[in-house]
Formats: sequence, structure tokens, C-alpha cells
Amino acid sequence: MKKRIDCMILALLWIMTFPVIAGAFSFGIFQGHILGGALEEEESPIIQGHIVDGVTAEDGDTVPEALPDAPSFTVFFLPGDGATVKDSSKTVTNGRAYGELPVPVRDGYVFDGWRDASGAKITANKVVNLSADQTLYAQWNVATCEVRFDANGGSVKRISIDIPLGGDYGELPRPVRTGYVFEGWYTQTVGGILAADHAPLIRDVDHTLYAHWAPAPVPAPLSAGDFEDVPVTSSYYEAVRWAVERGITSGTSPETFSPNEPCKLRHVLMFLWRANGCPDTERALSAVNPGTMWAYENALIPRDYLYRDEESATRSDAVTYLWKLAGSPPENASLQSILDRFADVSPQSDYAAAVAWALDNGITNGTTDTTFSPERVCTRGQIVTFLYRCYMP
Repeated sequence: MKKRIDCMILALLWIMTFPVIAGAFSFGIFQGHILGGALEEEESPIIQGHIVDGVTAEDGDTVPEALPDAPSFTVFFLPGDGATVKDSSKTVTNGRAYGELPVPVRDGYVFDGWRDASGAKITANKVVNLSADQTLYAQWNVATCEVRFDANGGSVKRISIDIPLGGDYGELPRPVRTGYVFEGWYTQTVGGILAADHAPLIRDVDHTLYAHWAPAPVPAPLSAGDFEDVPVTSSYYEAVRWAVERGITSGTSPETFSPNEPCKLRHVLMFLWRANGCPDTERALSAVNPGTMWAYENALIPRDYLYRDEESATRSDAVTYLWKLAGSPPENASLQSILDRFADVSPQSDYAAAVAWALDNGITNGTTDTTFSPERVCTRGQIVTFLYRCYMP
């Protein structure tokens, strides 16, 4: 009889403790140890990967109270200006997950989740631990579309950009292709709609633009002898002939070359650009000629010179540009001896190394035996002579 009573007591204790154990395992919440038939209360950490209220709990969440006695609160959803949300609030209970949260809608934006007043992100899996009602705020990212660039036989450094919906293309990249002139970006490989710089988006979805090309024109060769002001005996005759035959420059009229006419900066940069094969530039601005843009992209001039190329170019400017295009060779041991020849070139000047390099390589001999005249405006005859001596075969 005593043994039967002991068995019944043990069975009764098992029945009393089983719901607690089963409940702990069903929710994945550590509630405490069983001591003498009673639950020893401890802090109840949520273990990552366990189930709370039917969803996976987030790492680090804690349950403030046992679920049966946990209080409930109201969570309000503020979607922000111009946005709408179907459900503006919901009731949540401490120790349980927030559960499904509403998804607001806002034109031109992509919803990026809910955050509380402290900036913490609140998700459906987050376990509720509140002491009062709560307000959540919608976070947004501007909606964009991806514009891809197909150089269509050429090459382009930037292959795609993200543009906000309703925006414009901005400054589009400039592709290059040897022997061709870039005509613009179009929505099809042949034909299609032109996408111009700063034009509104043609489509508000991801799309590809294709480069269109035209064969580069070949300038008709001319002869220096066609110019009345370029006699065969002049010191610049061969340079003018070479420059004209290669399309680097032409005359100021069918009969004149104007070798003594002062050069503006854009003239010098255009001559240099043509002497280097008329390379395509990555950008094209209607107010900036391609030679000036190319010079800026190759660090020959600072950015503010893009709109100052109507200013006069000096002789020191011309040799400095050639020196930079040659890789800015470092000063050599003979720099001082070379500069000693020109009384008007200080070794401390910005162009001293360029003048020394030009003199050492036979690009210039100076305006006299002792002067270079660095601040004198460069003439058309002088710049083609510099180019001829620098680039001739």
C-alpha cells in the first residue's frame, strides 16, 4: 500500500510540472529551474532561433514577464508626409513578437521599414518589451531606376548610373571609338529616342542607352603654299605645311594663315588636341570646345579655365602644355645652365622646368639669344612651330 501511495504522489508531481516544462519548450523561452515542485524565477533570455509567438525571435531580446500575465499596448504607425498606410495602429503584448506590420505606400519612394523614437528598427520578429503605447515612424529611400550604357562598338568608363524617378539624366558619360564621332545616347542600337544631357528620364524603369556613331571626317589636305603670308623662306613654312596637312590647323582665310596673329587659349588647346589625334572626351558641353575639355580632362588646365579659354595664351603656357603631355619630365642636372641662357626665366617660376625641357629638346630657341619672353602672347606661327618640332616624325 505504501509503495502505491508513493507512486501516486510521483505521478501527481509529474502532472503538475509537465505543463510548465511543455510550455517552456513550446515557446522556446527559458523560464527557470524547478525546485521542490515550484518554478524558480530568473531572467528569461530569448535564444536566437527559438520560437516566440509563432515567429523566430531576434537575438538579444528578453521577455519582461511570463506570457499569461503580460500587459498589452497600442502601437501607432506614422507613414510620413505624402504616404498612406492601411492600418494606423495595432495591439501588441509584452513577451510576444510584434507580428505582421503594415506596409505604407508613397509615390517615388521605397519603404525601408519602421523605426521607433530612438531610431531602432522594429520588425515582425522583434519581441515586444514596452511600458507604454508606442509610435513607429516609416523610413523611406528615394526610388531610382538603373540606366545602363552600351557603347555599341566603342568603350565607356561608366557603365551604369542610378537616377531618381522623375529626375533627369544629368551629365551623361562620353564614350570613345577610334575613327568615329559620338552622336549621342539613344534608346535603341539603331534609331530610337535621343537621351540628351539633363533631359527628363525617357522611362521610369531600368533601361539601356546605346551609343550612336558617325565616321570621323577626314580633313582635306592643304598646302602651305596656298597662303600668301607664308613664304617658302619663312622660319615657320615647314611647320605650317606639316600642321595644315595633318588637319591641326587651317588658315584664317583661303589665302592667309596669319602667322603673326596672337593665339587665344582655345586656339592653342585645339591645335594640341588635333595634334594628339582628336581623342574623344568623356564629357561634352555645348559652351566648351572639345580641345578645351580634353585639356581639362588631361590636367593641362584647371576647371575654371573651361570658360576662360578666350583669354590670350602665352609662350610659357604653350611649352608648359607640351611638357605636361610629355609626362612632366623631372628637372635634370643641366636645368640651371640651360636657364642661365634666358635672363627672363627664373628658376623659381612655375614654367622653368617646361622651358628648360623645351630648350633641351629643340622645341624652342627663344625670341633672342638671351630671352624666352615667357609672358609674350603666343602667335599662330609660334605654336605650330612648337608642335612641329615636338611631334614631327
